[in-house]
Amino acid sequence: MQEDPNHANAVFLFGYLVLIGLILLMAWPFLTSIIFALILAGVFHPLKTIFEDKTNSPAMASAGICLLIVVSIFVPLVFLVSKLSQESYSLYQYLLADLTEERLQALIFQSEYGQTIINKIFDITGTQLNLTSLKELIIDAAKAGSSYLLETLNAWIANIFIFLLHFFIMLVVIFAVLANDKKIKRFLLDFSPLPDEEEEMMIEKFNQMNYVTLVGNGFGGLIQGMLAGAAFFLAGIESYMLWSTVMIILAFIPLLGISIIYIPACLYLLAIGEIGASIIVFIYCTAVSLIVENWFKPRFVGKRVKIDSTLVFLSIVGGMSVFGIAGIFYGPLIVSVFLTFVSLYHKKYTKLDY
Repeated sequence: MQEDPNHANAVFLFGYLVLIGLILLMAWPFLTSIIFALILAGVFHPLKTIFEDKTNSPAMASAGICLLIVVSIFVPLVFLVSKLSQESYSLYQYLLADLTEERLQALIFQSEYGQTIINKIFDITGTQLNLTSLKELIIDAAKAGSSYLLETLNAWIANIFIFLLHFFIMLVVIFAVLANDKKIKRFLLDFSPLPDEEEEMMIEKFNQMNYVTLVGNGFGGLIQGMLAGAAFFLAGIESYMLWSTVMIILAFIPLLGISIIYIPACLYLLAIGEIGASIIVFIYCTAVSLIVENWFKPRFVGKRVKIDSTLVFLSIVGGMSVFGIAGIFYGPLIVSVFLTFVSLYHKKYTKLDY
């Protein structure tokens, strides 16, 4: 009996798609770990190449990269979460103890600047201004701000076994990708129906955006957060380490960045009568932000990825709205791959080059 080629192809395609679906189903619980592993593998690949040249062993070089990631990411993360938990609790206790009606009366209603600012805030929100509502507003805002960061960080270690499992899987994937980079790359190129040239372009764009998002913005955020945190410490603002960490994370967001934190901090200093400190902190933090965003990042990143800052901002905000904190990385990557597809489409079908 002669087999029908169309029937055989249909059965093969069905089985092929079913197997792909099952593999994706098994990988789904660890998708975030796998994606971050690919991101880190792309970022550390140049360093792995240097290690490999010295050791002449891909496995040893990849193991060294994994050890470096554990030492530079995991250990500081555990310490940071512990420290931030203490500072968040201390900040909340400070607000409960010090924000009495008498203190608010002295800080706000007997201060011309403070009363003007608070009146404008309450006019915008449409809330009646009184000591009780003001105290509740400040405490709720402080609880929400510190709790959001803690919930984000503690989500990784809410269940220590799940956290360690995901971190272990991420390390395994990083090791496998780095140790077998050429084989994996060849497999992916053969797996995709697109021409190798177009796939190479997408991989290159992926690695470039990883570099810009993780390394460029990471160093920029670290500089801004640490320098602004030092200003908070000198100005006497409580829990400066907590706010420094928040600013390091927010510095990934273009246009707004650390201003989300230091502007309210300056208004707080102004409200309690520290006018000089408020002006100095504002000028200093603004200068730091402008220098890093307009001088350091362009020089550090160079011309690796030519994407408008407004588009990067929208991609990060959109990514965070869908994927949470991970959207800081996912958003720009998705937009970068999309723009690559658009460029390939125009080159292939419209003969235009964007």
